[in-house]
Amino acid sequence: MTFLSVATVLVMSVAKFFLCGLVSYGFNHTFMETLLLTAIGACLGTFAFFRLGKRVIEWFRLRYVRRRTERLAKGLAPKRIFTRTNRMIVRVKHNYGLLGIALLPPILSVPITAMLAAKYFRHDRRALPILMSAVIAWSVVLSTAWGFVR
Repeated sequence: MTFLSVATVLVMSVAKFFLCGLVSYGFNHTFMETLLLTAIGACLGTFAFFRLGKRVIEWFRLRYVRRRTERLAKGLAPKRIFTRTNRMIVRVKHNYGLLGIALLPPILSVPITAMLAAKYFRHDRRALPILMSAVIAWSVVLSTAWGFVR
């Protein structure tokens, strides 16, 4: 197990969680190495992007308020708020809550899922532990599934 292979799997766990097990097995890692590397990488990414997400979301909110004020001052109509993707995300949030968003890392990615959780559940103390538990559970599932494929 080289430093480069470990670093690649850790970064891949953050960038594209669904395929990181396949990459790890491509480096001839064992099941336990794959499980640990994918879980550690995804947990680090979840923690970092959840904490960073709070600041990014506040920056986007202030930017939105500023641009909306500028458009209204020019006499233009405000831009649409809800797109198809926004509606889908809000529907998942309302129907399934934090657990529904915690199931999204393999589908979307770790950073997007963590930022969505930070946006909608930043005041909930359970948010980060639930996200971490979800990525660990997904690491077990995906490492096992990719283990059968290789």
